[in-house]
Amino acid sequence: MKYENPAKQKYVSREPIINGMVRFANPALAAIIAKAGAETITIDNEHYPFTDEEIINICRAIHANGAECTVRLGTKNMNAMYRVMDMGVDGLLLPNVETAEEAQMIVDSIKYPPEGKRGCCPITRAADYGVNLDVKEYYEKINTITTVGIMIESKKGYENLDEILKVKGIDYMVIGPSDFSGSFGKPGQAATDPEIKAAMKDAYERMSAAGVSTGGLAYFPEQALEALKTDKTYLNAGSDLQILTRSFKSHIDGARKAIKDAGLESDIADPVEKLRKGLPVLVPFIRIAEPGIAEIIAMSGADFMIIDDEHFPFTDKEIINVIRAAHGKGCKVIVRPHDKSKAAIGRILDMGADGIMAPQVLNAEEAEAIVKAVKYGPQGNRGLCPITAGADYGFGHSAQDYAEQANKKTVVGIMIETKSAVEDLDRILAIPGIDYIAFGPSDLSNSYGVPGQYDSDLIKGVIKTIREKTKKAGIALNSLAYSDEAVADELQQGATVLNIGSDVQYMIWGWTKLIADLKKVIEDFKK
Repeated sequence: MKYENPAKQKYVSREPIINGMVRFANPALAAIIAKAGAETITIDNEHYPFTDEEIINICRAIHANGAECTVRLGTKNMNAMYRVMDMGVDGLLLPNVETAEEAQMIVDSIKYPPEGKRGCCPITRAADYGVNLDVKEYYEKINTITTVGIMIESKKGYENLDEILKVKGIDYMVIGPSDFSGSFGKPGQAATDPEIKAAMKDAYERMSAAGVSTGGLAYFPEQALEALKTDKTYLNAGSDLQILTRSFKSHIDGARKAIKDAGLESDIADPVEKLRKGLPVLVPFIRIAEPGIAEIIAMSGADFMIIDDEHFPFTDKEIINVIRAAHGKGCKVIVRPHDKSKAAIGRILDMGADGIMAPQVLNAEEAEAIVKAVKYGPQGNRGLCPITAGADYGFGHSAQDYAEQANKKTVVGIMIETKSAVEDLDRILAIPGIDYIAFGPSDLSNSYGVPGQYDSDLIKGVIKTIREKTKKAGIALNSLAYSDEAVADELQQGATVLNIGSDVQYMIWGWTKLIADLKKVIEDFKK
């Protein structure tokens, strides 16, 4: 077993350290933050729900990508604390600590004797399940790498700060500005009220004087610099949720402006109607099976979102929950399925999806089969069950009315991603019921034997052909538009179904840039 924790050493030496937070229970989000360069990642189990299994799996993802894992635990119960430590996390951050006795109990829960009172079991995940473990060495060394963080979030905690600082074993301390200002009767005024600002400044100065690392917000480079100037070294860069919220809102607002500047803005509310009238619709992908992300996408103003079940794993339960979340916030949902069979397509639509985007369509016969699988008779052969989630469980309509309305409202997208589909494009475009055509540059290049060579004359020529023929057929075209400039360019080229990126891409782009900016701030500050 390795007894190393670089983050611990940074706390001890009071070196700057970048922390990210995960608030959605998906290991992929934590992995992205770690890959982007965060040194520690905190699972926020105080304000967001995580099961034990989710904590362990997220911890695995964090460790696999070279970062340290902390849990902000909502409960300050000794058994609960060391139980989470036994899951293999590197430390805990406990909120709203108000007395020295509380602080001591926290240290006792995280540290084994003689430094604490943590319950001993040498076959937990934290102890590598006892595999090749020297038990005596484990108990002697594990305390040296586990971390203890506490949050001062109340007037009472501030008043007892000197006594709290006498407790040995605390690695870093953070003030929670929202709760701190609220405890003074001034909620939300931490950045503006002179009394709150003075109390926070005084508290941080006393923490630093006691030799404890302190934490500050670093959501932006300017915040990080201010934190470093005031002797704060634990830089909280924000969370998956914040990066996603900022990114989706920014990209969608920028895309809307580009649409307006192009003179294509519309007051039509129904996204399906807009799509079929050739008006621009914004369609990001959701690739993380998290309903909260669907709500963020919807509230940011997307017309549709596409669940990418082709390349990313979604269970049926996850698909239906994402659909419910999106519908609850007023956004339509299309699913790109990994299985294009009639049964699979019908099942997805029965879950409530508003349409299908079929990948890797090979020819006109397959495209026609997909349209028929989406539509009820007489247009298609979809199996009819008028009491599914997609049919509102049978409320408010007859089976006949539901089938008629579903045929009118359900969207069909066909992806041209193979050489055979390009060669058969004229026949595909003549099939009634196709609402839009999409092209996949990656699979197209692969199919033509030049994988990844999107800028080759061959692939550019193929895509030009798809664009021209789709436009001539009067069918909407889907294209990639990851920036405001790309949106404007695609509109000019006639594309109206605009894929403006995905949750995974926004996480990668947002975290990579933010952490690079923070590292530069730290580097410049040290000079």
